[in-house]
Amino acid sequence: MEDMIGMFSQKLGIPPQVARMGMGLVSRYLLQNATPDKASGLMSMLPSGLTDMFSDDEKKEFTTTQQNVPYDQFIDRLSNQCCNGDKQQAQKVYQEAVNSLKEKTGQQGQGLLQNILGNLGQGQV
Repeated sequence: MEDMIGMFSQKLGIPPQVARMGMGLVSRYLLQNATPDKASGLMSMLPSGLTDMFSDDEKKEFTTTQQNVPYDQFIDRLSNQCCNGDKQQAQKVYQEAVNSLKEKTGQQGQGLLQNILGNLGQGQV
């Protein structure tokens, strides 16, 4: 997990603690928007360092309820919590986090993560 955060941090030129927060927020967004069965599958593929960021109640919610958080609302939250209100930077954080998750989970191109992204209308991230 630390190596993924370090590379993520370096690629974006942001502090590791901001990278960790961004990665957690992006993971939460993907899990909230996935169907419960896909969220369960994604949870099992994510590094434990990421899943440990979520409470047991959050994990249960991800695997029982699909929330459909709008992308614009998520980018606003990400920009406010990680990027000093910079929405362009938040979009870069999102894109790089998704790419890092694809690499870490072995889901480049096809698979569960790509399916979740496709359902969000963001399959080409």
